[in-house]
Amino acid sequence: MDIQYLMRQARKLEKAMADAKEKLAEIAVEGESGGGLVKVAMNGKCEVTKLTIDPKAVDPNDKAMLEDLVTAAVNAAAEKARAAADESMQKATGGIKLPGITG
Repeated sequence: MDIQYLMRQARKLEKAMADAKEKLAEIAVEGESGGGLVKVAMNGKCEVTKLTIDPKAVDPNDKAMLEDLVTAAVNAAAEKARAAADESMQKATGGIKLPGITG
């Protein structure tokens, strides 16, 4: 087995993973709840980029419902962001599953 070849391949993989991680900020997903009353936009790094709340969802007498809607929308967006990030990393690694890196 050629150790130099393996080292070159490891460096290529490392660069591909670094490039893929940089591109995670470019991934855009959206989660919603309450039939679209609350929408959350998120990038592939699971950072919220936008939160939209329809005025119909704002009831001063039912703050808990709005909190639940926001939580559900954030969780939906995060699930999509993780899936998109996993797909991006798998493409970068050529489908190789790396513990802690790809799902």
